[in-house]
Amino acid sequence: MYTSPHSLCLTLISLLERNAIQINQVIRAFAPNKSLNVYEGVRTVLAADAYPSLEIEPTNGANQWATTRAQRPRYNFSCTLTTLCDNPKFSVEYMTAIATVVVGIMTDPQNLQLPVIGESRWDATGGLYPTRILDSLVEDVTYNSEKEGSLRRCEFSWFALIHEPYPDIKFRLGESSSPTVLRPAVVT
Repeated sequence: MYTSPHSLCLTLISLLERNAIQINQVIRAFAPNKSLNVYEGVRTVLAADAYPSLEIEPTNGANQWATTRAQRPRYNFSCTLTTLCDNPKFSVEYMTAIATVVVGIMTDPQNLQLPVIGESRWDATGGLYPTRILDSLVEDVTYNSEKEGSLRRCEFSWFALIHEPYPDIKFRLGESSSPTVLRPAVVT
């Protein structure tokens, strides 16, 4: 697992910033002077003018072998969308409309294999290439509200699967051209 969860957060934030017009169009239908604020990590306190906000927090990473010479780490993130709406008549519609457009962007097939900001991978045929997300998806969405005030919250999980190959040189023994996983070669 060589890919940094921080780099994946930056990649997701960049995706949402590129689609800010679409997101903010939905927000401005309810709150004309507002726009989505996106943060890496969960904040303990947000100012009233920071809403609506989306906080993205890495939660865990699991690894598996994809082939003899590659790993596929899966990184999970918790995303929390919080809205502040003084009009109870529209508060649920406001929150769900923003959540729908954000989740739609994150699950759009054109956005599933994004290049990861600040990361590169080794390719045996050509050296270093930008690391790309192999697969990603929003798995579940939970809506709820705070008992006090007019805050509403939507929480969902997002995962990013990365394919990380190793160069063949790490799997050679002496002069042999047949690779092995028994003992990686030491490069001096």
